[in-house]
Amino acid sequence: MSLKPKRIFSSLLLIAVMLFIQLASLASYGQPLSDLINHFNRFKGNPSDSIQVSVCNLLAEKYFYINPDSSITFGKIALQSAKNLHLNKEKAKSYNTIAKTYYIRGSYFESLTYADSALLIGKEQGFKSEIATAINTRGLIYIGQNRFNQAIPEFSKALLLNEQLKDSARIAANYFNIGLAYDELRQFENAFLNLKKALLVAKQCKDGHLNQMSLNRIGETYYHSKNYKKALYYYRSALGFTGYQDNWEKGFAYSGMAQVLYEMKYYQQALDYAGRSFILMKKLNTDWDTERAARILSKCYAKLKNYQKAYEYQTIAWAYGDTILNEKKEQEINYLHLQDKKAENLELLSENERIRQVVRNNRVVISLTTLFSLLLLAALFLLRRNIVRKNILNKELKNRNQEIEKQKEEIQLQREELVSLNKTKDRVLSVIGHDLRSPFASVLQALELIRNGVLDERDQEILFDDFQRQIALVSELIDNLLAWASSQQSGGEIKYSNINLSEVAQKVLSLYKSSSEQKKQQMICRCEEHVYIEADENHVRIILQNILSNAIKFTPQHGTITLFYTLEKDFVAIHIKDNGRGMSKEKLAALFKSSGMAITEKGTDLEPGTGLSLLLIKQFVEENKGRIEVKSEKDKGSEFIIYFKASQKD
Repeated sequence: MSLKPKRIFSSLLLIAVMLFIQLASLASYGQPLSDLINHFNRFKGNPSDSIQVSVCNLLAEKYFYINPDSSITFGKIALQSAKNLHLNKEKAKSYNTIAKTYYIRGSYFESLTYADSALLIGKEQGFKSEIATAINTRGLIYIGQNRFNQAIPEFSKALLLNEQLKDSARIAANYFNIGLAYDELRQFENAFLNLKKALLVAKQCKDGHLNQMSLNRIGETYYHSKNYKKALYYYRSALGFTGYQDNWEKGFAYSGMAQVLYEMKYYQQALDYAGRSFILMKKLNTDWDTERAARILSKCYAKLKNYQKAYEYQTIAWAYGDTILNEKKEQEINYLHLQDKKAENLELLSENERIRQVVRNNRVVISLTTLFSLLLLAALFLLRRNIVRKNILNKELKNRNQEIEKQKEEIQLQREELVSLNKTKDRVLSVIGHDLRSPFASVLQALELIRNGVLDERDQEILFDDFQRQIALVSELIDNLLAWASSQQSGGEIKYSNINLSEVAQKVLSLYKSSSEQKKQQMICRCEEHVYIEADENHVRIILQNILSNAIKFTPQHGTITLFYTLEKDFVAIHIKDNGRGMSKEKLAALFKSSGMAITEKGTDLEPGTGLSLLLIKQFVEENKGRIEVKSEKDKGSEFIIYFKASQKD
């Protein structure tokens, strides 16, 4: 009997030694991305390997800012393996990693879900590090929603835990986040206090990135408080910091110096720094910072009386500003989802506590029953009676739970209908606010320049051409909005008829001939043979107009757009093919499934879009009993194939 525990202890000791050797082997990789990938490939397909979980979590962290999609993939692999192996520490870490990646992508609802899961495990197991990380993520989500007063308490909680853990890097990050929130609230004294603490700790732990970030943010806070000399000093310190250099931080410092120099009326110097920032931020594809640099450039050119350049950069700033405005609207919608999620979490916590209380009560009942069973034989009768009573209560509880489930299903259906209606309303309001505002703003600005007499005839001719493009955009938008609104009305009828598809295609081509010629594109139509289909002619026209408009928009100058037919059993397929920008696999997968900012892009000449046309195309094709296929590769063009039911008419 005494040998068995010794054997178990020896086995556990052997496993611990093997695990230590594996961890030592992993530590020898020194964190390089290539080594981690090689390790992952070596152990791929072995879900029972605990080291593989750690490798996947490290890979997820490495891909945070390089490729968020890859980060989520590795994080979910780590999470599933940690669940299978019952590794609570790695499971909590995986939840935190996925939560942070979703925050970086701007998916706040998903980020909060995973952060709350990490927080729950952390509290149950006493993992202070993971608790602090989850709380910090919640604070970042509040900052992303501009709820700075709610963010500060979260960062303060995380700071307290990280101070207990003596984690200098995370302490510096917490101070930075608190200082940033106070700066946005214009509470400058508190902002300086926390940002300078962040700078001090970052220097002590030699965190170059956070050091440069803190210098930049202190400079920004001095700018907000109108202490321009101090602001210049810290921006220059960020640019001259030799311990670490980041293009985003460098671009931020350039635009910071530009806005300070502009306020100090050094317009030419401000122009130089704003130009550097604009080039950097445009390469990094950061909308907010590019809009900030373009706005400063426009103001500087206006002060230097170069009105043509001022108008040019003002137009660019408006384009990026409208994109940011739409993102803010989506953030407000996400905030409502977050509030729903918080309420749901509170309800789940309350339910869990109730279940725990029931479990505790049951344990007490069982203990007392066992005790009385040993003391009194009569307790058997009482126990039996209690069991019968418990069964009755359980049956009643089960019936009530079934009724509650039915009510939940009804509420969920009603909620989904309301969400669908809200999405439709938000989509239409977003289109009206974004795509009507920008063209009219450009026209009003141009009219003001003409009225002031600062433009010569050549400049006026350029503006008139711009008028034509803007009015054409508004006209196309209004047509799509009217078609969308008409399709959403109940009782709308589809008027099927025998349509000569060749004639409809030729009419649509003639409408877009001038747009194609302006971009010097070649439009080839192999539609000489007359083919007939059975469909609603108005729907067919709108489908072809929207696809052809997108082809022109995303095909560069001197590109080629081709139309031709193929026959397939009882269907006629019209192909619209271009050699334009094309789409990535991710974009292609999201096509016809999302709308608004999720899929819309600017054309090759910065033509704006809303994503509404794709919804119209999909809806009208399905209503006419057809289908649509899309073939596309990045930078190799796209091909839309629309199948219509062939008519019996020869």
